[in-house]
Amino acid sequence: MSTGKRKSLKTWGTLVFLVLTLVLSACGKNAAPEPSNSNASTTGQNAADASNADTSKEVVLKMVLLGAKPADFDEVYGEVNKRLKEKVNATLDVSFIDWGDVEQKYPLLFAANEDVDLVFSANWNKYSQIATKKGYMEITEEMLKKYAPTTWEQQPETAWGQARVNDKIYMVPQNGFEYSHKLIAVRGDLREKHGIPEIKTLENYQNFLVEIAAKEKSVIPSLGPGEGSWLEYVQPNEFADVMYPLPIGYSMNDATGKVFNYMDTPEFTAYIEKMYTAAKAGAWQRDAIVSKMDKLQAFKDGKLAAIDWNLGTLLGAKASIKSSNPDWKIEIIDISDGKKRYSVPFTANGMSISASSKNPERALMVLDLLRYDKEIHDLTFYGIEGKHYEAIGDDQYKSLPAFEGFPPGGVCPWGWVSDHERQNVETAEEYYKIIDEFKKVTVNHPLETFVFDDSNVKNEIAAINNAMDTFGKPLKYGMVEPGDKVRGVAVFQEKLKSAGIEKVIQEMQKQVDEFLK
Repeated sequence: MSTGKRKSLKTWGTLVFLVLTLVLSACGKNAAPEPSNSNASTTGQNAADASNADTSKEVVLKMVLLGAKPADFDEVYGEVNKRLKEKVNATLDVSFIDWGDVEQKYPLLFAANEDVDLVFSANWNKYSQIATKKGYMEITEEMLKKYAPTTWEQQPETAWGQARVNDKIYMVPQNGFEYSHKLIAVRGDLREKHGIPEIKTLENYQNFLVEIAAKEKSVIPSLGPGEGSWLEYVQPNEFADVMYPLPIGYSMNDATGKVFNYMDTPEFTAYIEKMYTAAKAGAWQRDAIVSKMDKLQAFKDGKLAAIDWNLGTLLGAKASIKSSNPDWKIEIIDISDGKKRYSVPFTANGMSISASSKNPERALMVLDLLRYDKEIHDLTFYGIEGKHYEAIGDDQYKSLPAFEGFPPGGVCPWGWVSDHERQNVETAEEYYKIIDEFKKVTVNHPLETFVFDDSNVKNEIAAINNAMDTFGKPLKYGMVEPGDKVRGVAVFQEKLKSAGIEKVIQEMQKQVDEFLK
């Protein structure tokens, strides 16, 4: 990346706080991108017309999204496909990878060179690693200008900079700011029923889970620790990842850019001790580590008393539950209240083209329409108007009784976030109240836009990931006593060293220092 681009990214970072009318999710969204210079109602058609591509041959594009397929998906995407066929003579054949299978099945799409065109991609889902292994197709500026001209025009230069791996683009990032900061949603009605104190801290939360385990036999307290240890460890300590799932990061309070293994700190040991105590007391079931349960759906169905996720997803769940179970009281809580946080990079959600795609040109044309054709965009986010939702003006919506068949913003449309998202009228007030609190502690750091090139340490990273799964994960789930001589914290830390984490840190620090020049 050139020095000029680097400086541009840093300058943009200082502006993020000022433009946040904000976001929501790494899986459930409400974005606030830069203002569009185009007429939203005609942008999609203009994009198709501008390409001048040969669309005489009908094409069926295979697209892979994350999560569960909702009941009305085929009906909704039948409407999407009618419009896509009319505009660019293409349709989408969509398949889903359930959340419980993402870690294993998503990388296999590329390792097995499966016949896929468009795939959801994200910096938290091995984007850089898959890009460096050539699992994604390079998307050139020429391709974007010709086949996705509106996307090219509307997307901030910063977003393209963040998507570059070895100076090549492998993702069309979302066009919106968001927070990936994790919060919790709990059954407040159950908390009040059993006289459990109000939840403000991690300790309060774990006490709630233990009490629910003892007093509500038909309800599972939770599915265990949150992904990436963000909720219970990374956020409270104001750490930031460089390339998740590597346990290497930096402190938000250190502008020097020093990176370190944050699983080799006194804070990590204290965190594991808390998780062990909570697990032993019944805060989650012992088989939680292998559970394939869709935790979001389980929470909506009343099978779980609590979940952790980002703000947008939790508000969506709350709105859904208010309709289906109005007597339940859902409380959304930030147990890292007052702690520093970032608005995440544009690459937190995006769409990539598989290297195996036979129709990358048409894939980009379709993506341009998903992002900027208002009618198609609304269909993929909210379903069929009059059945799943009612449009309220241009920027809000109201869910209708059939909304569970196509949950608003919940069917993995996050890869094509643009300026067309709507807020749920039921939760808009709470959303803006929480976002106002987020803004007070939003900070910027020079490394927010840094992208690590792992080409020289791929073997070490594979070994580190193996140690994380074999030794780190059981510790995080509280299945191993922290001081255990065979599988405890000290043993895990030694396994990371043996895997080569110090070599990775050295390589990363070298690149960080160059980036910060």
